[in-house]
Amino acid sequence: MPSKDGFFQKLRARFRARAQDYGMAALEVFLSAAIGFLAGAIALLVLGYDPLRVYEVLFSWGYTDVGYLLLKSTPLIMTAIAFSIPALAGVFNIGGESQLYVGALLGLLVAYYIHNAPLAIIVAILGGAGLGLFIALLRVYRGINEVITAIMVNWIMYWLLAYLVTGPFNNPKLPQQSVPVPKSAQIPMFSVVGVNIAGSFILAVIGALVIYYIVFYTKTGYIMRVSGLSPASAKYAGFSPEKAILTSMLIGGAAAGLGGALLVLGDVHSIDTTLSAVYGLGFTGIGIGLLGRNNPIGIIFAAIFFSGLLIGGQYVELFLNAPPNLSDFLIGVIVIALSIPYAYRFIISWIKRRRMTK
Repeated sequence: MPSKDGFFQKLRARFRARAQDYGMAALEVFLSAAIGFLAGAIALLVLGYDPLRVYEVLFSWGYTDVGYLLLKSTPLIMTAIAFSIPALAGVFNIGGESQLYVGALLGLLVAYYIHNAPLAIIVAILGGAGLGLFIALLRVYRGINEVITAIMVNWIMYWLLAYLVTGPFNNPKLPQQSVPVPKSAQIPMFSVVGVNIAGSFILAVIGALVIYYIVFYTKTGYIMRVSGLSPASAKYAGFSPEKAILTSMLIGGAAAGLGGALLVLGDVHSIDTTLSAVYGLGFTGIGIGLLGRNNPIGIIFAAIFFSGLLIGGQYVELFLNAPPNLSDFLIGVIVIALSIPYAYRFIISWIKRRRMTK
């Protein structure tokens, strides 16, 4: 039997290796953030704004209301995971947008007609998963690039959703909105240490932790990660890269569908006819996924950070009379600077994997 000393030595060695990896990642994030804020400050000076004042408003107002901050980060956690899990398996899923649409619509309709939040969430997850699997099936069995398929599906689902919320499922009392989620099916808020925390955020964190466990502590997750790093090695080991692609897109689509349901049931409680509540959340998730290093736990913090920037940007417009484009530009500079190191490694690795599969 192995001795206790040997066990603790292995544990210490593993801890040192992990600590070194996390330390390098933290240093990378810190340096990237410094570069991003410096670049943003220079741009603000050129545009005639006081960088210190802009950053003061951005951070003091963006992160003041913790409950609202966590609520707004909820769908972004899920759409980021929808991109990141397939990315680990070598798939570039930009279909989180349409998968979130499906989850939001199905969650809304089940809640409206059946008044059951758990069932609405389950149906939304299945709808998102089904759409993700559809894109993966076309990639695996027909050789159709997943990016092209996802772009077309995104627009199909966008206009289908727009038609449904302005037509069959429009609210006659409030024609600018869809039918509402009844109160009996809404996800409540909870008071934790004097802070109102959305139940939808708690469910999103639980979902992220479950996916983290699947990806990093199960055979299924191991096969996905090996297939993403080297399809040839996966085949040599007896794994199926094709099955890994299908599984990863199934999980990613399910996450986006869950995000759509949590958004509708826990926050907006209807879908406006302009689709402003849902549009862009899937695309935003791509940047958050890269910011979180494609790790579900990292994505939780990245989504909260990004949501604070979005909220603070609104106050920059309000207090400094800045145009909306200014805050969007500033957020873009910061996020790009934070994402570039990992995005560079990810893109190079993705190109190498695609070459190996040809």
